[in-house]
Amino acid sequence: MFTSLPSGFAGNQSGFSKASPSPIPDELIRTLRERSVTEPVDDVSLMFHIETLVSDILKMVASSYGPLGMNKMIVNPVGDVYLTSDGKTILKEIDLLHPVAVSLKRLGQSMDKSCGDGTKYALILACGLLLNAVSLLRKKVHPMTIIDGYELAMGKAYEMLEFVCEEADNEMIFSAVYAAAFSKGIEGEQATALAKAMIQTVIEIDRYADESSFLDLEENVKILKKRGSPDVLTFQGVILDEIPAREDMPKQILSPRILLLRNDLKVKSGYLNPEHFIRIDNPTTAFDFKCAKNDVAENFALKVLKSGANLVFCEGEVDAVIEEAFAKNKILLFKRLKEADLDYIARATGAQYSVILEDLTPDLLGFADEITIQKTRYETFAYLAVSGPITSVLIHEPVKYGLGKIEEAADDALNTAALLLKNPSVVTGGGGTEYFLARSLRIFANTLDGKAQLAVLEFAKAVEAVPKFLAQNIGMDSIDALIQLSAMQEEGIDARIDVSGKVMANDPQVFDCATVKKYGLVAAFECVANILRVDEILLKK
Repeated sequence: MFTSLPSGFAGNQSGFSKASPSPIPDELIRTLRERSVTEPVDDVSLMFHIETLVSDILKMVASSYGPLGMNKMIVNPVGDVYLTSDGKTILKEIDLLHPVAVSLKRLGQSMDKSCGDGTKYALILACGLLLNAVSLLRKKVHPMTIIDGYELAMGKAYEMLEFVCEEADNEMIFSAVYAAAFSKGIEGEQATALAKAMIQTVIEIDRYADESSFLDLEENVKILKKRGSPDVLTFQGVILDEIPAREDMPKQILSPRILLLRNDLKVKSGYLNPEHFIRIDNPTTAFDFKCAKNDVAENFALKVLKSGANLVFCEGEVDAVIEEAFAKNKILLFKRLKEADLDYIARATGAQYSVILEDLTPDLLGFADEITIQKTRYETFAYLAVSGPITSVLIHEPVKYGLGKIEEAADDALNTAALLLKNPSVVTGGGGTEYFLARSLRIFANTLDGKAQLAVLEFAKAVEAVPKFLAQNIGMDSIDALIQLSAMQEEGIDARIDVSGKVMANDPQVFDCATVKKYGLVAAFECVANILRVDEILLKK
């Protein structure tokens, strides 16, 4: 795979857009106020801020990279504890005020939105490029020269990625999805179950998607996490962590007709007496008022019965009289539901939101194949089976802090499976591809003249940091690991770093999604180029 280089081994260039400026950090505001307002921050001060900050971010992100990366314990002001190694979760939960840090945070957010994975990969590249650029700035290399060299290197690295990409078969796709889940530090058996479940989920969703439609995983996939013995269940439809309003309601309904109700299904005094002129000052008046409320509640229940619905999901509370009427007429009722669950039900069944004071017509109802109430592991779940694009994944994990980690693994595996379904292209994992890119860029640098050659070499150094950090987190000596990678690739062996702490040929095969690598490479360059174009940070009056 790495034995030869493609023809036309020369640099290519492409244009990139500029990003909007970032807010001014507090420490620089204090510096500017102590000095003349018109006096700019000098290059030394800028380099100091960038180098110090980026070094801290790189250390934080790089130490959690890979399947054996370290976790970060994040405590917010109210005492909530987050134990995670996920890049986007770390960036989301910590406070970042420096403009460079905000730019890097936006880089992570853009990777999450475009790929759903690769956040730490892009951040490691971007931080390495910034730190290496600072060393060139100290040698009086102009920022535009660095950007031009980085652009040449990025174009060549992208070209080499295209060269080493392989068309993925089913086994390769499973390997890439498994690697995405396993990289979150979960057990191998859990990663295998998640990979199978997420691939099946994406395939089921794609069956109902048009060629021109966008595969929206947030709208079409519902993930539930519960404490219990490890297990992963994929269900075509909606799983609700809810119990019926009454025990005497039906536990199973075939081909239910579904009604979604907003707000409370209760009788309020304003419905009976808008003017509020009735005074309940004796038993007779109180009894009459109660009878009137019951009559209105029964009318509400009759209204639902006439609509033809036999399965009702209500957002708010429900009057006891209405619950009793539903139970007598074999209507299954769920109350106090979350808005997100109601949205999933609406998309899955085609039901429209209604209000009890409006006309309830049959065209507002939704339809499903079946609903079943089952008790699993001392918890009750409602399984609403629907032949449509909505899929639910129920994950059980015995450890409390493991719930968040396995949810992150499921999210990455799901997004990777979706990317591979649309573009089944993979590259060698375990740092093998990145080391090959670094070797190729060093060869490419020898074909260049001038200071751009220095920038290309620094770009190669930043890419090479990916297998270096991966080896460190596994417990290997990074220098020894890189030397072994170099020796094996020189012999034409498709080598990678294994979790066993060895450098070995890619057998058993470990692959990464090529789309994530390409997006991360381009996004990191864009972010760094925009930061390097800043020569002053000024205080706005």
